[in-house]
Amino acid sequence: MNPNLHFTADYAAEQIENYIAIHNLKPHDRLPSERSLAKEFGINRITLREAIARLENEHVLYSLIGSGTYVAEKKLRTNTGINFSYHSYCEANGYSSFSKVVNFYKTTGTEFICQKLAIPSYSRIFVLKRVRFLNKKPAMVETTHIAEANCPDLNKFNFDTDFASLYKVLTEKYGILPSKTRYSVSMIYADSFSADLLNISKGTPLLGYDTISSTEDDQIIEYCQTLKRCDLFGINSDLYPAAY
Repeated sequence: MNPNLHFTADYAAEQIENYIAIHNLKPHDRLPSERSLAKEFGINRITLREAIARLENEHVLYSLIGSGTYVAEKKLRTNTGINFSYHSYCEANGYSSFSKVVNFYKTTGTEFICQKLAIPSYSRIFVLKRVRFLNKKPAMVETTHIAEANCPDLNKFNFDTDFASLYKVLTEKYGILPSKTRYSVSMIYADSFSADLLNISKGTPLLGYDTISSTEDDQIIEYCQTLKRCDLFGINSDLYPAAY
């Protein structure tokens, strides 16, 4: 394997992203042919193809057989440390969104779930599983667990049509304001069930979020497990000097 190919491909990938910015290309705009780009950048087509493949893996570009290479849609990027309603955040960033309820029921919580919610083992809980859509694409599967004691009769609300935002219901109907979020992120591969819901292939990498939301005085509101498509979501993080 030629190590220089990777160095030149890195540079070519930067050139492609620079080309997209300079020419103000929008999502789904077509790039010039490989021959044209290779000539413009002064590189061979093998290096260019390596750069394009890399940007496809990063979901910056996508290719259609017999048609060419196109600019991919921008990811919805969320910032660590910011708590938000999904629909409100999408709207604020110019994305359309809606949710589809897969299942919503009341059950006895397992020891694991009750520990996450900081409630006695085998307490009654609500489980709300939804597919969240981004610009009409199934973008993530979200499974939320909430203690019944905190939100009695929560299952009377229709989260398919009448109440798009769970946070809005918690705030307006129960006086509970989610203000703190603690989560961990890992890479998870889609099983058959999540792949069907998200319209992707089994084994596709997903961002797996394990989230606990609480009020300002640290009352835990929900424990949520979320699977997000890597081609539609990204993560930003701002780092600050530690205070000693």
